[in-house]
Amino acid sequence: MRSSSARCILVVLSLQLLMVGASAAPLMSSMNPAGDFERMDDALKEALETSPFDATLSVVYQLNSEVTSEDHKWLEDHGAELLGEAPLVDGGLLEASATNVRVISEWSRTEYLELNRELEFFYLPSEWGGEPLPGVMMHETTHVVNATTSWHRAIINTDGTMAFDTDMAFTEWDGDGTAIVDLDTGVDAGHPDYDYLGPWAGDKTLYSAKWDGVWTETRNSDTSSGHGTHVGGTIAGNGDASAGRRAGVAKGGQLVALGTGDGASIFAAEQGLEWTYQHSIPGQNEYHIRVVSNSWGTDGDYDPNGVIAQLTDMLTYENGVAVIFAASNSGGNGGECGGGLKTNVYANTPSAISVAALTHDGTAVTSFSSRGCMNQMHTWPDVGAPGRDIWATAPRGTAIDASTKTQGDLYYMSISGTSMATPHVGGMAGLMLNVAPSLTVADYHREDHDEGDSLVGGEGTAAYGQFDDWETANYSRIHELELILELTAKYVGMENSCEDGNADDACNDIPTDCYRSATGRCHDWRVGHGLTDVDAAVALARTLQLMRDQNDDGMVDHPEYTVWDAFEIYDALRTEESLSVDTDRVRHAWKGDWNNFNNGQDGLVYYTEDAHYVWIPNGTYNMMVQFTPTEVDVETAQIGNLQMEIDLGEDGSNDAQGQGTRVSDTWIYDLDVDSSHWGTWAEFDVTGQAMAFLGLFEDAEFFEASIPYTVDVALTLDLATPVDISIPQRPDFYSDLDPTTRSDNWDDSYEGQLTFTRPVYNQSALMQMIQPKVMVEEEERSFFGALGEVFAEFTGASMVFGVFALLVALGVGYTLRNSREDTPLVLVIDDAVDADLED
Repeated sequence: MRSSSARCILVVLSLQLLMVGASAAPLMSSMNPAGDFERMDDALKEALETSPFDATLSVVYQLNSEVTSEDHKWLEDHGAELLGEAPLVDGGLLEASATNVRVISEWSRTEYLELNRELEFFYLPSEWGGEPLPGVMMHETTHVVNATTSWHRAIINTDGTMAFDTDMAFTEWDGDGTAIVDLDTGVDAGHPDYDYLGPWAGDKTLYSAKWDGVWTETRNSDTSSGHGTHVGGTIAGNGDASAGRRAGVAKGGQLVALGTGDGASIFAAEQGLEWTYQHSIPGQNEYHIRVVSNSWGTDGDYDPNGVIAQLTDMLTYENGVAVIFAASNSGGNGGECGGGLKTNVYANTPSAISVAALTHDGTAVTSFSSRGCMNQMHTWPDVGAPGRDIWATAPRGTAIDASTKTQGDLYYMSISGTSMATPHVGGMAGLMLNVAPSLTVADYHREDHDEGDSLVGGEGTAAYGQFDDWETANYSRIHELELILELTAKYVGMENSCEDGNADDACNDIPTDCYRSATGRCHDWRVGHGLTDVDAAVALARTLQLMRDQNDDGMVDHPEYTVWDAFEIYDALRTEESLSVDTDRVRHAWKGDWNNFNNGQDGLVYYTEDAHYVWIPNGTYNMMVQFTPTEVDVETAQIGNLQMEIDLGEDGSNDAQGQGTRVSDTWIYDLDVDSSHWGTWAEFDVTGQAMAFLGLFEDAEFFEASIPYTVDVALTLDLATPVDISIPQRPDFYSDLDPTTRSDNWDDSYEGQLTFTRPVYNQSALMQMIQPKVMVEEEERSFFGALGEVFAEFTGASMVFGVFALLVALGVGYTLRNSREDTPLVLVIDDAVDADLED
């Protein structure tokens, strides 16, 4: 008996040992000394293959659930140094030897590992970008993308009344009230165009911070590159250092500047996107952030497991933020696929908006703009914008600034790249979401997929099938803003239109019958859907907003309307009208910063270019100008003395000479205007001297004398005969006129005598086009009805299923037959039935 018990105990112990061994065996047998490459991005795989075992690698890690203190301990016990946390993606940043990285990749908690690569910012050095042509300026590209057309439109309310500001000026849609994140190298916010300091602090730059392990707010978050300062100016700079001439696309919008720091890496960018996500959550969006512009990345294919792709999706799908990426500067010809893909890996994320760089005039793709793989539509840019010779805000004391000082402007510089195209679209997005805050993610799929026949490769060449659930999965949905940009882009004439300089691209392989994307519009691997059009995109966005919010109270009452519904009628919003105003005076006002830079090294004195232009309409007989400079600044011990030069008719004379009267801080110029000046431009400029004795202590970059000023020009008209004002647009400038208060000479007989003929956004006319949308509810189907649809769609599978069902039926029948022969049938009848039978 004892022997039997002993044998039992021995068997039990042996079984336990076997179970322990069995449970441990998978860990030992599955431990690949090379690591689990399925959990790594391509860059990390390559680093492990080429690095010594003891080489230290910086890795962005993700776990398969929220990171705990036990996870931190495990990582540290396995040789990892933890350097940062990324809670939104259940991960962080670590450094470990190549050997330990391999071990970590095998850990059951590990979801994905990425090499923390240094980011590439997509601008061209001056030796590659070429010298800017004389007269090529930022304001020309705002004309090219039709931003100035959109700014110029007056607005008719839904009830038919005109929209006026509190000062009686025509209301314009310029983006004011919507913030755009410039996630880049930061901005040098001491630049006058950013309004971070001085009398207008907070009007433009809401927040400027640099990543150094934590986000630290600072005036200058762009200390080494200068790239982000230039990008931010294109997005939403106000143009103050050029008297408004070089304003960005969303000239009235607000900016949040996030600097990824010196030697920016994927993790720093990830932290910027996390910050953007946390500060754009609906209901917790302090700055009203709706857009993030990203002019950085690296070439490669869409990686759905990467932290940037995941955060792009989260921002888009959860917060409704439009995420915009540069397509990259790697050129190519469209034949580079697989490992040689030229487009930005992050721009290839379906939910992101990918931007190609076009020439300065928007008529062709630049030589450097990355081409997508012609057989993989998901790698193609979505839209294009000017990216060649783009003038925008210049930083001080940075690498880019050092290479552009010879261009002749200390406050603006001209550089090229998809980095310069992308912020044009960032500014557009700000304008669109400002007038259409209901824009969010489409609940329909319109992102191109690699299926069917390629435009060039022929039958079946695009049917890679790497995303089998493309038509149903969440990740292939796009922001409605992207769809609007694609539907309104200009493609005609863009096919096979290429800038010289790319020897790899013959630029002759797109047939006349273009490939049409899911939008029904032409789409190719060079320019996407073509040149973006701000005026049309704003009109389509606003149309959709009015369809959803028909009483214009800010609440969406009709979410059933889609971009497609709005696309059918949006042209009705853009009209030209004759607008009657009961006044005899019109006005134009602007602000700026006059700067006096004394270069002690060579003794040269530099002044900002403050020229500004005002149109003089027929009937004008008086011009009253109020010029108010802030000449004294106690903090910088600044003093100055400025005056205004005014040239009526641009004949080279200073008509304000000896005419000014000083009243407190304001110069007043009261000038007579005769008929020879009608239909011409008056040119204004600022002259004077100033000195800031303590400027260097206040700002090491923009330390020179800087005098903010405002200018208000009022023109009085003789309305004895009717006057109609139609303002032409200069190619080198944007200017406008607005009605203002009546003069002392007003007579009631003047009513109806003054009109403005100008383009408008006519919301009243549009409202008459909106029809109730009849929602057709899907009929409830039975199981067999649904099954019938499946059979109809998948014939081959249906035949196989039918044969299988027949065999099953035969088997069941055979079994029942045998059952009847071999087993007596027993009927079970309840008591109630028995009672009935007995009765």
